[in-house]
Amino acid sequence: MSILVLASYVHAHCLHVEHLPCSGESMQATGLLKEHGGKGLNVGLATHRLGAEVAMLLPLGMDAVADNVITLLKDEGVDDRWLLRTGPQSGFGVGFIGPNGENFLAVYPGANALLSAEHIEQNLAALPDLDLIYAQFEIPEAPIRKAFEIARQRGIRTMLNPSPWRQPDPGLLKLTDILVVNETEAASLFGRGENEISVEQWLNSLSTWSEHIAWSGELLVVTLGEAGCVALTKDNVVYQPAWPVAALDATGAGDAFSAGLATALLNNLSLTEALSRACACGALVAKHHGVLGCLPSQAEIDNFMQTNPRPKAG
Repeated sequence: MSILVLASYVHAHCLHVEHLPCSGESMQATGLLKEHGGKGLNVGLATHRLGAEVAMLLPLGMDAVADNVITLLKDEGVDDRWLLRTGPQSGFGVGFIGPNGENFLAVYPGANALLSAEHIEQNLAALPDLDLIYAQFEIPEAPIRKAFEIARQRGIRTMLNPSPWRQPDPGLLKLTDILVVNETEAASLFGRGENEISVEQWLNSLSTWSEHIAWSGELLVVTLGEAGCVALTKDNVVYQPAWPVAALDATGAGDAFSAGLATALLNNLSLTEALSRACACGALVAKHHGVLGCLPSQAEIDNFMQTNPRPKAG
């Protein structure tokens, strides 16, 4: 099973605070965490640890932090041929994390914004055997569109997580086989406003709401945090409850979910088992501070699922 991750890098700086600050508020942080991050890096490394054969097209800067990232990935056993130096400054991010794991983040894209369609064409030509191309929105849409167009021509499945959120172009959605969005992103995608939507509403309405975006893909997944996720196939809507854990930091949990889902589908697991494993990946990350060091291996996920009561709907 081979996956190309259209990745991104962010040098992450997270401040732990007693509550998320309001506009104009100054406050003292209770802790500081610095680590290599970025949604694409997280997913690429997570899929590697879960046993997939990963090519990570990762835009980096001409700076010392990029040198450290390359060393890290080499040490992890990730193929470094697809790591690109696209600009002077690597991505940089700052996040605030509250006591219950709630967070908000801001990212300066740096080299990520310079990934181009030409980079995609050049590198995909050297990657003949792929089963899945995964993309996220810390890079521009043009290279994603080019990659998905080539994927459609070559019969490769595509998976998109449009986060950080911006409205995906309808043409890109038509090229997407698997779409993963969180509940806030999904509400924006379907024009549902800011009112809280219950699990029951998602189950009863997701099929109808998806028609508003002319969704024609294979699988649409809405992650619901501690409530789990709902998934729309061509035939029905499925609910998967979350594995109960005491969440410390939700940062990166969505990336771990995406990696778990991608690898499970590449292994031809049933949808129910794939969603369960994806939720387990997210839960394991959410119960720790930080992301990169907490991304689980296949053995860790197997052990977690075997030693914890499997959540059941209803």
